[in-house]
Amino acid sequence: MSTAQTVRVLLRCSLLLAIFIVVAIVSSPSHSAAPDPGFSQVLRDEGLTVRGDNYEIVPPVLRDGTLLVYNLKVQGKTYKVHGTATLKKRINELYAVENIEKLDTVSQAGEGVVTAVAKPLRFLGNLVTAPKQTLSSTVDGVGLLYNGTVNAINGKAGTTARSQGDPQEPSTVKSIAAAVVGRDKARRYIAVAANVDPYTTFPPLSDALDEAAWAYATSNRLTNLATIFIPGGVGTAVYGVVTTTNFSESLKASPTVADETMREMLSEMAIPQPATQAFLSATSMTRGEKIVFVASLKALKGVQGRSALVDQVSRKGVSQDAGYYYLLGLMMIADYHIDSERLVSVELVDGVPVGTTRTGRKVAFVAGDRIGWDAQQSATMLDIAGRISHARSETGTNALRVLGLVHPMLKTELGAMNWVIREKAPLATFAEIDVTS
Repeated sequence: MSTAQTVRVLLRCSLLLAIFIVVAIVSSPSHSAAPDPGFSQVLRDEGLTVRGDNYEIVPPVLRDGTLLVYNLKVQGKTYKVHGTATLKKRINELYAVENIEKLDTVSQAGEGVVTAVAKPLRFLGNLVTAPKQTLSSTVDGVGLLYNGTVNAINGKAGTTARSQGDPQEPSTVKSIAAAVVGRDKARRYIAVAANVDPYTTFPPLSDALDEAAWAYATSNRLTNLATIFIPGGVGTAVYGVVTTTNFSESLKASPTVADETMREMLSEMAIPQPATQAFLSATSMTRGEKIVFVASLKALKGVQGRSALVDQVSRKGVSQDAGYYYLLGLMMIADYHIDSERLVSVELVDGVPVGTTRTGRKVAFVAGDRIGWDAQQSATMLDIAGRISHARSETGTNALRVLGLVHPMLKTELGAMNWVIREKAPLATFAEIDVTS
């Protein structure tokens, strides 16, 4: 074959390949309908208000995988927020900031925050050289101070105290000071009164909690912590309202006590000790979110395969964004198990939790905002459905439950496979997964 003939053959092959690719894209579920809706439509679909007293959602809203990505503007600073559920949590936290700032203890504390921070620093010299004379049995966490485990007391909760070496870490000096005056205890109580996670990593709320806690702790009012009440508080470690005493007590407990409680609960569920340790030390969730995760896991009483869910969220490199959606997925599973149909087991299929009911029905749970809006997502979901559809239940139908919305074409494809779709699937309530249930 001559060079010219070879070139012509290659050109024809390239053209055919290009046509094949275009046809494949056009015919795929993710590209067969209109593109992603605009900014205003997304807010309407998700039930969001563009602005509040101390925030504004600014365009555009983009998509990253299965999650929508928002821009949340707070006091001139814009935060990227992954996922509608996270955005709702942040808005609830900002609402709590407003109420915390109105707390009378903050406005009536005898000393300003700067003085409050300086005061404990002045007696640290004696704390280091003569701790027995400086500390008394009434100091919160004194036993832990003697053991030198300052981080266990502080829980890396504060943002007012940063070390010079690493701006992301609280300084040891201020961590000790916070423990001595009871700053971290006050922070936990104030957060629970506002119905938010004491261990939040969202700077506006974390800073507000720190300021209020310093003022309260240094005003000699720690004995009145139990009487703190912040009206109108919304939002929690997830979102909604902390309605049970047990969750409130777990969030107010010291980090050491909270971790030990979770360790015991995981042991009772036969979660292997190495998996438990990896979970407790994982950075994918705040301690408050871990408390909710363990309670949700316990609510799946008798369900086999729970250890896989613990391992999934404990992997190194899992971001807090991802960890939060693993938590929401678990709460979707708990809701189904409690309110719809009992599960006998749960397994991970390509990272997607799939439960099996007593009748043999398979139920897949996806905690995402938009499922099937690109070719890879659709192909993955259809592949999972195809692999488990052979297991017919007594009802003959399997189910997909999604936190957000499913692309119309993907719904059609799954419907042809006899799958039932539930969009905007509910989460288990705090009352249902009460830690002592």
